[in-house]
Amino acid sequence: MSSSQPLAEHSVDHAAPRKLRHRKRVPPLSLKKLATATAVAVAVTACNAPSDGIAYTVPDNICQIPADKEILETLLDEGKRLKQDDGGDDITEGKFCHMYVDGNDSVVSDADWEKSGYTLRDYFEFYDVKGIRYFGDGKYASWSYGVVTVMPCPGVSDKGDVIAVDVKDIQWNDKSQPLLEKLGPPYFEAYKKRLGCPS
Repeated sequence: MSSSQPLAEHSVDHAAPRKLRHRKRVPPLSLKKLATATAVAVAVTACNAPSDGIAYTVPDNICQIPADKEILETLLDEGKRLKQDDGGDDITEGKFCHMYVDGNDSVVSDADWEKSGYTLRDYFEFYDVKGIRYFGDGKYASWSYGVVTVMPCPGVSDKGDVIAVDVKDIQWNDKSQPLLEKLGPPYFEAYKKRLGCPS
């Protein structure tokens, strides 16, 4: 600022009322109160956020046939409601079971009677899948989204003497095949026992 310019004179009327803006002083939040407020806000947000995961009770069976609950929990899709539908068929007729999550197929089991002499290789004759893996001394076969066995079961049904039972993970991923290989054998044994197949 140049000092050569004289300062302008200002007349001040001390009698004139002054308009003051009064501000209410708000004390700052303590760290404890701030942490509490933040925690409440997070909790409310969490309550209002859409929930992910499985909201239904995971069964320990596939349409009344015992199955590993922990493996089923991994295979079944996330959602709110689970419905199992076997179509009302008797197990000796060749039973299917759809496990629906929120109306969509998630895990499916199917059983079909075949003539004596039918094998696992016959099962895949008209079934175009890749990466078939035989295990359990050839008693079982798996692929990316399914596992199957063929069991002799004479004298139980007039539809055949051999039954092919499979389980499929409809919304499969790279973990499905090893999980199905663990689920399959005990499930198939339980199925065979329920049918009353000769040992």
